[in-house]
Amino acid sequence: MLRQDDPIVDFKLSLLDRCLPAGSAIVFGDIWRVDGGYTVACADRGCERVLLVDGLETPAWQEERLSRPTIDFMKGDFSNPLFMSSFHDRFDIGVAFDILLHQPTLLGALNLMLAKVERRFCIVQPMLVEQAQPGSVVYLPGNAADRHLYPLEAPSPEVKVFDPREVNHANWIWGLTPSFLTAAMTGEGFRLEAEETLGPLTNPEWHWWGAVYEREEASIPHHWSNHRTTPGLWTEPW
Repeated sequence: MLRQDDPIVDFKLSLLDRCLPAGSAIVFGDIWRVDGGYTVACADRGCERVLLVDGLETPAWQEERLSRPTIDFMKGDFSNPLFMSSFHDRFDIGVAFDILLHQPTLLGALNLMLAKVERRFCIVQPMLVEQAQPGSVVYLPGNAADRHLYPLEAPSPEVKVFDPREVNHANWIWGLTPSFLTAAMTGEGFRLEAEETLGPLTNPEWHWWGAVYEREEASIPHHWSNHRTTPGLWTEPW
């Protein structure tokens, strides 16, 4: 569960509070090391229904979930289109803490998550400081600047940040910048409502960054997800 003396926890909760009040919430990836703590926080803050979507579960989370009738759980991969299409519920707010930088299919996963959100989306995660070129995103595996960009306090035998042969959800994959994420969210129909930073990580190239986005457009006709190639005969003039 959440550590009440942790400034990062306080930072995340303060951004979450900017999304409230809300009748319902969907939380993505809230099991690892917190046992659904932010899902519980949504329920404690008045959400009448909260759904957690994650591929993990723990005994502590199972116990918490069973004790709270307003909390539901779907076990699966929120970057999988087939899994995400298996339920059609939509929620007032969405919460994504520390998960986007672990998604191999980054834009696809983001699109699937946002499709479930009616009003506001709250994001907090380690973020690269802005680069010379706005909208920058850095692919960490195999990056030649590994020492310069290493985000963790000390080398870890478990988290292989820069190994191009071991790209998975357990490792850091992306170095995102705030301008990149805001551009991606704008393309999904969301406007930046508020953003904050919380000091640097051990490596000053990284800092904790959080934002709240407000939905402006229900759908975007020219969105990339509406233009996938389909079989058929093209009859219109070029």
